[in-house]
Amino acid sequence: MYWRDDYEAKVSTPKKALAHIKPGRTIFIGGGCATPKYVLENLLKKERSDDNKVLIPFTFIPSPFSDEKVQKNFRVNSFFMDSEVEQGISKGRMDYTPMHMSEVPYMLESGRISVDIAIIHVSAPDMHGYCSFGTSVDITKSAAKAAEVVIAEVNRQMPRTLGDSFIHVSEMDYIIEVDYPVEHDMDPEDVRDDIADAIGRNMSVLISDGSTLQVGIGKIPDAVLKQMHDKKHLGIHTEMFSDGVMELVEAGVITGEKKSIHPNKIITSFVIGSQKLMEFIDNNPMIEFRPSDYTNNPIVIAQNSKMIAINTASCVDLSGQVVADRTGLKDGANPGGQAEFARGASYAKGRSIVVMPSSTSDGRSKIVSSIPQGSGVSMSRRDLHYVVTEYGIAHLRGRTLANRALELISVAHPDHRSQLLDEAVELGYLPEDQSRRPYTGKPYPKEFEFNETFAGTKLFIRPLKPTDEDMLKELFYSFSEKTMQQRFMSTRMIQPRFERMSQVNIDYDSTMGFGMFRKFGEKTEMVAMCDYEYDVKTSNAEVSFAVRDNWQGKGLGTYMLDLLIKVGKSRNIKTFTAEVLSTNVGMLNLFYRTGLDVNAKLEDDVYVVSFNLVKQSD
Repeated sequence: MYWRDDYEAKVSTPKKALAHIKPGRTIFIGGGCATPKYVLENLLKKERSDDNKVLIPFTFIPSPFSDEKVQKNFRVNSFFMDSEVEQGISKGRMDYTPMHMSEVPYMLESGRISVDIAIIHVSAPDMHGYCSFGTSVDITKSAAKAAEVVIAEVNRQMPRTLGDSFIHVSEMDYIIEVDYPVEHDMDPEDVRDDIADAIGRNMSVLISDGSTLQVGIGKIPDAVLKQMHDKKHLGIHTEMFSDGVMELVEAGVITGEKKSIHPNKIITSFVIGSQKLMEFIDNNPMIEFRPSDYTNNPIVIAQNSKMIAINTASCVDLSGQVVADRTGLKDGANPGGQAEFARGASYAKGRSIVVMPSSTSDGRSKIVSSIPQGSGVSMSRRDLHYVVTEYGIAHLRGRTLANRALELISVAHPDHRSQLLDEAVELGYLPEDQSRRPYTGKPYPKEFEFNETFAGTKLFIRPLKPTDEDMLKELFYSFSEKTMQQRFMSTRMIQPRFERMSQVNIDYDSTMGFGMFRKFGEKTEMVAMCDYEYDVKTSNAEVSFAVRDNWQGKGLGTYMLDLLIKVGKSRNIKTFTAEVLSTNVGMLNLFYRTGLDVNAKLEDDVYVVSFNLVKQSD
């Protein structure tokens, strides 16, 4: 039969099509922008229960399935967790199937999860009789393939998307012709604009030119994308995307030309967004829609060089376990394919990143000592590399439990840091003598982060953090005997841990320190450090410096002293003091070159130096 005749023969009404759904059958209903609204509206009007089960993918909030009447007539099983699904589960009215999205197509097509009827939403047929699944291929294509009966809304306003995105008229049983727009704004999120923007700025430093990104949809992912306009040759391999990706394509930032698989193509399984986005994806050969068993397959994801997975979370515990489904928190996330993309990015030697506000809209910390009871871990601590909040970046990959806890506490909301530190000690992640000083003083002064070049090498300068202890230890044991003698006035062989702890656990006010860091490959080393400690009794602050042997004589000491003077003045410190071995002429000259009023008194082969930060030398 010619496909047009077949099409006309299958055109029906919702009432007639739904009359063929028998009691006890399982119904799959497409989701997102491809929700078949007209047929669904008729289905949910049923006044009685026929013991039908409904399978749903991603749905918008408020969802029609959250209605108590609907939940009485249908047993709803969702593959995505959101606040409404969580509420339905807590009342015993809904089900949730936690699965990797890449596995769902197999489960549907093999019959492990049965589908009797698939209600889908597709584009108008092309000249060959093929309709496109439009905005949502995801698990919908597999559901249609597995179902005994396919009821299709055919919408002339549904974009015709390309890729593995087609179903022929012959594969449909009932066709309901509709004509309505499919765009949809994202569900509102209670995240302040300034917080979202700060997270985006912090996140942007982890993205390099030529990276391939997986990024979700929502206010924070959009804020991340807005900070990418200075990047080049980015690619996209993702489960979903929205308008933010389109804007970067139009700006020439996303080209895909550096992708190692599917170059010049955007790979996705579904989209959500504006009418402009619908027009952008319509017949666009740059964009390929694929089922979830391809887009979310870690083996496929791992073939992308410089793969970066960017996901949101409901909360993260101090060991790095991620929760993105059932938490009871007011502000939740959705696990989706985050575990698969995190694992794929790890296999690709890329990066797995969680971006989230430090606290919920009602003030509860999203960094917690342990995950809430009843929650499911959506990403293991082994797969999480970075956590980004409005307060900075927590580096977790390859870190001990102690360092993970300190990193995460440093990006938690300041109101919660002291309690988190106490809880980390109680859990045994941190020693009982762990200093509380960084969590009682001023906030980490991000304004004192700088990039500078010395002897042709770029160095990153920033205030010291509690997690710098290991790099400080490495710096100490790199010193030659001469450097050890000049710095510590002895040839000591061991540095007690309590000394290092006091140097990196600072309050950024009465105690301040800086490290100068060199990055090569994935390794970072501290090449120099300086600090001061203010003595309330004398109103003086003692300064000290240490520079790795192979970096001495390259201007690092001068730079650090100028920086300490600048900070000291901003903290209203009047006088710096130091003890300098009489043979350390270079350090003495360093002080005199400041142009300040320097006083040096020799005592037992050691100069006791003081210089006034306000008064200039005569």
